[in-house]
Amino acid sequence: MTKLIKRKEIENIFLPIKQNGKDIWLIHKVKELPIEFVNMAIRLSSLDFIQHIRLTVDSITASSEVEGKRIKVPVTKPDHPTATGIKIYYHKSYKMIDFDEINSPTKGNGHKMVDAVFADFPKDWQAAVGMDWSDGFWDNMKEKYETIEWIM
Repeated sequence: MTKLIKRKEIENIFLPIKQNGKDIWLIHKVKELPIEFVNMAIRLSSLDFIQHIRLTVDSITASSEVEGKRIKVPVTKPDHPTATGIKIYYHKSYKMIDFDEINSPTKGNGHKMVDAVFADFPKDWQAAVGMDWSDGFWDNMKEKYETIEWIM
């Protein structure tokens, strides 16, 4: 990771996304984020089926749906019948991202979300999948992105 971006600058970067009808926000604890994660959120927001993106100090959650009224959380539960979404944790000190949850009832959208995450992915970072119940999805991603070091 190279450059950290302050919250106010991130909010300005996200303004056109919000003006185009997408819901993208930082939780209040976020003071700054690495540029790579801000760009990852921007790429996820460019997917037509992603409507809600939430960034925390250590994760990005993006989905077609949200749950909750006071505290909105994008829906990423595997096997959800209608929501398409992804939740990624990032660990700056270990130079690793962890795919925590991914769901897509529409074939191909899971690939699109992973493609958005891996576009301009730092070469010295790793990708992890803790629990793989996907019946081969992550094996396909590992094969497609063979230059990335995977922890599975």
